[in-house]
Amino acid sequence: MSSTICPYCGVGCKLRVDIHKKIIYPENYITNKGMQCVKGATLLETIESGRLTSPMINGKEVDWGKALEYSVNKIRRIIRKNKDSLGIYIGAQIPTEDQYLAVKLGKGLIGTASFDSNVRLCMASAAYALKYAFNDPSPTVSYDDLSKAETYFLVGVNPASSYPVLWNRMLMNRKRNKAKMIVIDPIFTDTAQQSDIFIRIPPGKDIILLNSIAYVLIEKGVKIEPEGFEEFKNVAMKYPLERVANLLGLDISVIYDIALRIYKTKTIFMWGMGVNQTIHGVDTGILIATLAMLSGNVGVEGSGVLPLTGQHNSMGAREAGALAGMLPGLRYISNEDEVREVEDYWSLPRYSIPRHYYTITEMYRLIEERKISALYIIGTNPIVSLPQSRKFADLLSYLDILIVQDAYFTETAKYADVVFPASSWGEREGIHTSGDRTVGYLSKIIDLKTDALPDWLIFQRIANYLGFEFNYKSVDEIFTEFKGLTKGRTDDISSLSYNDLIGGYRWPFKISTIKPKIYKTKGVDLDKEDLVIDDNEIIIITGRTMGHWNTRTRSSRSWSLALISDDDFILLGNDYCEKLGVKNGSKVRIMTNEGYTDSIVKCVNWIKGNIAFMPFHWGHANKIMDWKIDPISKEPAFKHLKARILPLS
Repeated sequence: MSSTICPYCGVGCKLRVDIHKKIIYPENYITNKGMQCVKGATLLETIESGRLTSPMINGKEVDWGKALEYSVNKIRRIIRKNKDSLGIYIGAQIPTEDQYLAVKLGKGLIGTASFDSNVRLCMASAAYALKYAFNDPSPTVSYDDLSKAETYFLVGVNPASSYPVLWNRMLMNRKRNKAKMIVIDPIFTDTAQQSDIFIRIPPGKDIILLNSIAYVLIEKGVKIEPEGFEEFKNVAMKYPLERVANLLGLDISVIYDIALRIYKTKTIFMWGMGVNQTIHGVDTGILIATLAMLSGNVGVEGSGVLPLTGQHNSMGAREAGALAGMLPGLRYISNEDEVREVEDYWSLPRYSIPRHYYTITEMYRLIEERKISALYIIGTNPIVSLPQSRKFADLLSYLDILIVQDAYFTETAKYADVVFPASSWGEREGIHTSGDRTVGYLSKIIDLKTDALPDWLIFQRIANYLGFEFNYKSVDEIFTEFKGLTKGRTDDISSLSYNDLIGGYRWPFKISTIKPKIYKTKGVDLDKEDLVIDDNEIIIITGRTMGHWNTRTRSSRSWSLALISDDDFILLGNDYCEKLGVKNGSKVRIMTNEGYTDSIVKCVNWIKGNIAFMPFHWGHANKIMDWKIDPISKEPAFKHLKARILPLS
C-alpha cells in the first residue's frame, strides 16, 4: 500500500493505492481532506493502455543510443546557427524537478529563448494579473480558507464539474456556516444551479459588471486603497448601476446586493478559464483582485483571491521557470538582477540566459516563418490543444526535426520524427505544487518493465550528448539544487526534505492567508465596440467535462470513465435549436474564418441565446479557432469563438 498525488487537476489530492487489489482511495491530506473525484478513482485503469514503451525514429522502434544520437546531431547543427531555432514546449503535469532540469538545459546551457509551458494556455493570464496586483503571481488564500469564507464570488469557473473536491469543501462550508454563493457566467452551469445569486452575462462583458460593482464599493468607501486608485476610480465611475443594468439587462438591485454582500462579508474571489482564456483575461483578473482590495477582502483569513488552477503542477511550472519569461524561484527575465542570480547559481557566463523570450503563441509564428527548425514537445499534446490546430499540424512539416517526449502515443506523437517514451504517474518521484501553494511529494509506487525513463533522466542524457556536464545520480539531487534557488523567495522550500513534504507544505512558511506587501490597480475599460452585444453571432465556449481531462491522453484509457462520459458534441440552448430547426442528435456544420467542423447537437435548457458550448477534449473547436489572445499574457481566447452554425440533417 503506497501513497501519491493525483496527476489531474490543480487540487492535488493525495491517494492511497493498492496495486495488487487495484484499489485507490483518498487520504485525509491537506488539500483533499479525505475526498477524491471519479477520475482519481480510475487512475489504475490508465497505466498501461496506449503507453509508449521504446524510443522510435520515423515510427520504428530503436534503442536509446540511436534515438539520442540522431536527435542531438540535428539539434547541434540547428543551434550552432541560431539558438532560438530550437523550440521547447513542455507540459505542466510532470514533476517540478524534471521541469527545472529542462529549464536549466534549455534556457541556461543551450540558451534558447523559444521555451514555453502549456501553462500559457490556462493560467498565464491569472499569473500576470496577480503579479500586477500584488507583485506576486500567487493566490492570497489556500483551500483551507474555503471553510472560513462567508461568500464565494465566482467568475467564469465551474468547480462543481472541474474541481469536485473543492466544490464539496465549499458545499460543506455552505451548510455549516451558511456561506452564500455568487456566480457570474454565460452558462447556467452545475455551479450556477446551486448559487444564491446568478448573473448570466455575455462572453467578454464581465468587465462591465465588475466595474459597476466597483462603482458601488467606491460610493460606500473603500477599505484598501491601492496604488493607481484614482485612475481606476475614473474608469469605474463611468459604469453607474443604471447604465450597466441597461447594457446587460439586469435589475439594479441585484448589482447593488452583490456589492453590499462582498463589502460586508469575508469573501473569496475565484475565477477560471472563463476569465483567463479571453482577450481581456489579465485586465479582468486585475479587476477582480481590485474588488477584493476595495472590499477589504485581502490578507484576512477566509477572504482573498484564488484563481483555480487547471493542471496539477501548473504552480510548479512557474516555480521551476518553465513559463516563457520566467526563471526558477518565481523570477522574471525582465528583472536583470534576478537573471544574473540564476546565471551565477548555475555557474554560467553572463548573458548565457537570453534576455528575451518567445511564448508558444510567437513560436507558432516563428515556425511558419521558418525561424524555428527544431521543436521539442514534452508531456503535452498541442495537435489537439492549440488554436488553429489543423494549421499547426501542417506547419510541423516545416521543421527539420520534431521530437515528442510523452508517456502515451498522442495525436502529436504521430507526427514526430523521434519519440522518447517517458515515465508517467506512479512510476517516478518528485514534487508538485497545488493551486493553493501546497508543495507535495510524489512517490514512486509502480515499476513497469519498459524502456520508458523519467523526464529528468532523458534531459540529462540529451545534455551529456550535447557535451554538458549533467551528472545527477537521483531526482533528490535535482531537488536539492532547485530548492537552493527558492531560498529567500516567496516559494522558499530551501530547508525542506522530501520527508517534510509528505504531509504537504504550503509556502510561504505554512501560511494559509497571505497579506500582500503591495496593492496595485489600474483603470480597466472596454472599447466602444466591446460594449456592443450582437445577438446575431454565435459564440462558442470550450471547456472541460467531468468525465474527461484535457486532450483525453490519460482519461480515455479508463473504461469506467468511458462508460459515464459523453462523446463529442455541441450544446445549444433549446431556443436556438428551435431557431435552427434542429433536435437532439441532429448534425450541424460549425463554420469560422479558419474552416469548418461537423458535430452532433444536444439541446439543453441551461444555455440560452447565441451561446454554445463544446468540450475541448477532442479538439474539434480548436481546429477552426483563430489565435485571438490576451495582449499581455499571450493566452489564447478559447472562450470566445465566433461562428456560424448550419443544420446538416
